[in-house]
Amino acid sequence: MLRLFRSNQIFTSVLLIFYIGALQASVFWAPFKWAPVGQGLFSEWLYGWVGSQTPVAHIVAMFLLLVQGFMVNALAINHRLSNEVNLFPGVFFVLLSCAIPDFLYLSPELLGDTFFLLALLQLMEVYKVPACADSIFNAGLCVSLASFFYFPFLFFFVVLVAGLNILRAFKLREQLIMFSGILVPYFLLGVYYFWFDRFDYFWEIQIGRNADFLSFGITLAAGIYWKLAAFALLLLTLLFNNSSYFQKKDIKAQKKISILNWVLAGVAISALFQSTVTLEHLMLLAIPGGIFLAITFTAMKPQVAEALHFILFVSVLAMQFSIWLL
Repeated sequence: MLRLFRSNQIFTSVLLIFYIGALQASVFWAPFKWAPVGQGLFSEWLYGWVGSQTPVAHIVAMFLLLVQGFMVNALAINHRLSNEVNLFPGVFFVLLSCAIPDFLYLSPELLGDTFFLLALLQLMEVYKVPACADSIFNAGLCVSLASFFYFPFLFFFVVLVAGLNILRAFKLREQLIMFSGILVPYFLLGVYYFWFDRFDYFWEIQIGRNADFLSFGITLAAGIYWKLAAFALLLLTLLFNNSSYFQKKDIKAQKKISILNWVLAGVAISALFQSTVTLEHLMLLAIPGGIFLAITFTAMKPQVAEALHFILFVSVLAMQFSIWLL
């Protein structure tokens, strides 16, 4: 299966629709008890139109995964993050985004990922570009828009600050441009709701119910331990192999891979300030995790990579249908 994605043609990513269909099939036949947590204002609007667990919502979720798979592949290919040009980053991004039943729905995290990927694409364009104020502003704007779907994305400003310092010499003006991009949507929507005497609603839905410190909504039942263990193993794998991600890369690619490490840090930092953090927050690991796993599997012998990927794929399917099978 993995050999289908060894192509260097990004439009071959359309084959991900079959991969996504297989991994998401359980939402129709073996649905998992799920409710969104951490949703921002835009998520509330969207759920009001399509719901969160309706067939339409499931189709929207699958479409978003396909689009994001394209974007992850574009990020990895355009910025030479892997030694070999292939579509593995999109494959492993999708695999991690469907790794446990909690991830399969039209979650705020999935919605926000689209705009965070746009932010990363904008951020990585600023390396050695003399005039890039538009890209810097757009990166901040996209992170802000992502936070209107899933509030913790607001704290990914640390990724933008670190990324700008990695890719460019520090300039206060550029940092202010980035923060302006973050603040503009909050200012405009705040003014809109204030004008219509609904600012209290805006504050409560977007910030009041979502902001807290060290507030976790994970109940440590038996079924939770193996999910946490799986992601602990993923993080250990990424940390253990981290030095290999920089090998045989030019300085430009190494700097951009460093930004992905900051995304991992952003996942941890944002969890500290979110009210009622749930397992779905781990879905934010899929972007850096997918790219890093792609680099690891690309370095393997094809037969070994195929076998390990097949084991992972079947294991994820077993997790998705475990409720239905037991």
